[in-house]
Amino acid sequence: MRVKSFDFTELDIFVKGVPHDVLAQLRRETPVYWNRIPNPAAEEGFWLITRHKDIVQIEKNPTLFSSHYGLTLAAPPSTCGPPWSMVTDGLTHLDPPEHDVHKQLIAPLFTPRAINAIENRIRAVANAVVDRACELQNFDFASEVALRFPVAVVLGELFGLPSEDFQQIIHWSDVIAAPYDPEFPRSAGLKVVQELYKYALSAKGMRLRKPTNDVLSILAHTKTADGTYMSDEIFVRYFWSLLTGAFDTTASAISGGMLALISFPAEHERLRADPSLVPLAVEEILRWETPTIYFRRTAMADTAIREQKILKGQRVLMCYASANRDEEVFARSAVFDVGRRPNDHLSFGRGVHFCLGSNLARSELRIIFDQIIRRKLRFELRGEIRRARSNFQNRIKYMPVTMYAA
Repeated sequence: MRVKSFDFTELDIFVKGVPHDVLAQLRRETPVYWNRIPNPAAEEGFWLITRHKDIVQIEKNPTLFSSHYGLTLAAPPSTCGPPWSMVTDGLTHLDPPEHDVHKQLIAPLFTPRAINAIENRIRAVANAVVDRACELQNFDFASEVALRFPVAVVLGELFGLPSEDFQQIIHWSDVIAAPYDPEFPRSAGLKVVQELYKYALSAKGMRLRKPTNDVLSILAHTKTADGTYMSDEIFVRYFWSLLTGAFDTTASAISGGMLALISFPAEHERLRADPSLVPLAVEEILRWETPTIYFRRTAMADTAIREQKILKGQRVLMCYASANRDEEVFARSAVFDVGRRPNDHLSFGRGVHFCLGSNLARSELRIIFDQIIRRKLRFELRGEIRRARSNFQNRIKYMPVTMYAA
């Protein structure tokens, strides 16, 4: 594909996987790339940023590059009531100092110490998921392991939600996070947001009446700086931010990580020979797969990146998937290396918006791959994989495998 004709919004390209070849060419030739949008009814275009250094610069300057005006290219519906503000004004959409105030309220729930305290519960879930997979032998890895495991951890262990609600919540998340996937009609988006909004308020009400020890109960009983409990609107924003950032990206990393081990059998053997490499392998999986392909910012004043003028109000897309293959930062960047060190990937972002759930995600990935490696399990593809039609989520939707111990 010629760089001059590349359109990041052409989603059919991403069905085949992240277009790393053209992104590599952009890094070399046009690291600050003006992506014109063909549709005349849409905004004129956006700047696609592909170099690691430039993205770090943007992330560390939230005053100049705002999150408030949207994190993706998808626009909310023209009629936005309180339910939709749950999505458009979530924690990740806030700029400092408001962002810092809200983040500090829940940060203690996701510290290394807090995650270590529930590690045995996470490990028990992983055992159950892998046991089930061993019984099935032939199955869809994306749903039976990669998604089942973090969903059970987040929705069950952390949120305390009933297992019979899991599938419905997964559906809601999928529709909102992948609005242009043909599996999910665009018209369903607003209906789903309204349903999820009502569900969040119901969960809050139940915990106010009967407190439990889960994250949602702690949030419902958390007092803000003025000594009052958080409003319904603020609670649902937290609910949405935690929900969407907690299981779908981890599921993407698990599927992508397993595909990488299948695709690079020598690295799989290296990991089997030395399981102590699992923590490093987790970081390499996060770099290699990059579950969130990009995030958007909006320029709040005229500025420049690499001497390219950026006008106030223009949209800037930080392509993490490209930054994680940046040859200036990663030696042999196009090689999957389970022992890579150092590994300064940007899969959790950088600066004030560094992922709140990074400790949880790392723990889940380490535990599930440790289970797979120590049980000497092998996986073979037994059909074509299917990916989400999305330039935002780097997600494998279907990955048929055969599993055996050897």
